[in-house]
Amino acid sequence: MAIAPSLEWPVETVRQTFFSYFGENQHARLSSTPVIPVDDPKLPLIRMCLNWFKGTLNGRGRHRTCFSLRSDTTYHRFTEILGSWSFGDYFKEEAIGLSFSLLSKKYKLPQSRIYATYFSGDTSYCLSSDNESKNTLQKYIGKERIVPSMSKADFWMTGSPCGPCIGFFFDCSDSKDGVGFVMNITDDKFVEICRLVFVEFDRQADDVLGLLQAKHVLTGINLECLAVIFQNKESHYDLDVYADVLSNIYYCAGPGIEDYSNKIGAADTDGVDMAYRLLADHIRMIAVTNAPGSQLGNEGREYFLKCANKQAVQYGHEVLKTNQEDYDV
Repeated sequence: MAIAPSLEWPVETVRQTFFSYFGENQHARLSSTPVIPVDDPKLPLIRMCLNWFKGTLNGRGRHRTCFSLRSDTTYHRFTEILGSWSFGDYFKEEAIGLSFSLLSKKYKLPQSRIYATYFSGDTSYCLSSDNESKNTLQKYIGKERIVPSMSKADFWMTGSPCGPCIGFFFDCSDSKDGVGFVMNITDDKFVEICRLVFVEFDRQADDVLGLLQAKHVLTGINLECLAVIFQNKESHYDLDVYADVLSNIYYCAGPGIEDYSNKIGAADTDGVDMAYRLLADHIRMIAVTNAPGSQLGNEGREYFLKCANKQAVQYGHEVLKTNQEDYDV
C-alpha cells in the first residue's frame, strides 16, 4: 500500500523532516553519536539511546534534544534511530501530541491506519496501568485502535532509569478486519513506527522502583522501518540507501553471479540474495564503526569489529565468489 510516490520520500527526506519538525518545537539538534563510545571504555558499542545520555537522567536541568543514533541491533548489524529527548521538560501529554502530529501531519500517514499500545501494568513491580497515556491517546486515536500491552516490551527496563512505554504502529495490510486481526498478523504488515519511553522510575539494586528527581521522555523512530512504508517496499534492502551498496557488491561478485533480485526464504535456493543482504548490512555497519577512534583487535569491541569484517569477507568469498585477497583483513 503506497502512502505517497516513493520518489517523494527518499531516506534523507524522511530523516530531515524529523529534524525539521523537532527543531520547530524547540529541540536542539545534536551531532550524530559515534557507535564507539569515546568516554566509556566499559561499553563496547552504543546499542540504545539510553547509553548516550545515561549521565544526564538524574540531573535537574530542563531541555529538549533530537539526534540520530547509528546503532548495532538485533534487526540488522546496522540501523539508524531518529530520536528526541525531553529532559525534565514536557511529559506524557505533550510528548504524545508531538509524536502523533509528526506522524499524521508532517509525514501525512493516514490516521485510520495508526494504532497504539500502552503499558497495562505489572503486578510483580506493583505497577498499575498507565491510564494517563491511554486517556491522552484517545484524544488522537479511536478507542478501537488503542490496546493494552501484550508483553513486557511496553515497560522499558534496560538499566536503572526506566519507565512505561507507548508504541505507535501502522497497518500496511489493507485489511478491514479490525484491531483484533491487525494485532495478530505475522506477515510484517503491522509495523512499529514510533516508541515513546516515559522515564520516571529508578530501579534500585533490590529491584525496588523509586522515582527519579525529574521525569524524562525518549522518542525513537526506526528510520528504515518508516522509509519502507513511504517507499512501498517489502524489505529494508529495497530502500534507496542500499541501492549503491548492492550495485557495488554485484560489481565485485564472481563470474556467473546474478544481480540482487530480493528473493527470500525458499525462493532464494542458492542463498545468493541472502549473501547480498548480509554483505550490504555489514558494509554499512563497518563504514560507521571503522571511523576515527575505532580499530580492529583481538579483545573487547575491537574483536567484535574484526569478526564482523571477517564474516563479511568470508561470506562474500564463499557465496558470491568475490576475491578474498582483495578484501581480507
